[in-house]
Amino acid sequence: MLKFIVNCFFFSAFLVSVAQDQSSPPLEQPEVGNAVRERESHDSSKVRKYPPSVAMLFSACVPGLGQAYNKKFWKIPLVYASMGTTIYFFNFNNKLYRKYKQAYVNKIDTTASAIDMYPEYSEAQLHELQSYHQKYRDLNVILTALFYTLNIVDAYVDAHLIRFDVSDDLSFHVLPALNMHAYRRKPSAGLTLTLTF
Repeated sequence: MLKFIVNCFFFSAFLVSVAQDQSSPPLEQPEVGNAVRERESHDSSKVRKYPPSVAMLFSACVPGLGQAYNKKFWKIPLVYASMGTTIYFFNFNNKLYRKYKQAYVNKIDTTASAIDMYPEYSEAQLHELQSYHQKYRDLNVILTALFYTLNIVDAYVDAHLIRFDVSDDLSFHVLPALNMHAYRRKPSAGLTLTLTF
């Protein structure tokens, strides 16, 4: 099972790396070496870059700020609604947990100074109510941490995919290529396979 999960992870990482925006040279003139790199860097300077680390840092400091940085404003209410809901239910369950815990302590206290706030409940019922609210309080802490982490991961992934090309132009080009061998300083012929999505 672990081998299957690891293989799925590497396969999805491969698909994400293949799906990145790849600029292809025009069909009529194949380009060599540095000319391709210069053209790609010139084309990418027109598009605003969103460094993923900055988006991640913004979302870690203030939840939703990374989404605003990536200009995905519609996600900000989702971030605050999810975290706000879990924080609200944490407070709700925490109050009831403390209340039933104190009632349980008063119920089992044999001194005359302890006031039984819930005479209609037995010790077992108070202990069960205390455990119930403690369980859901702890669950809400975990959910809040999960939504906070999801907020950071979303900002990071969204910044990576901001330049992802979603146009209908899907093409595959096979072009001749001429590359210089690094050690022998001789040209070598080959093919350039370019998949553009």
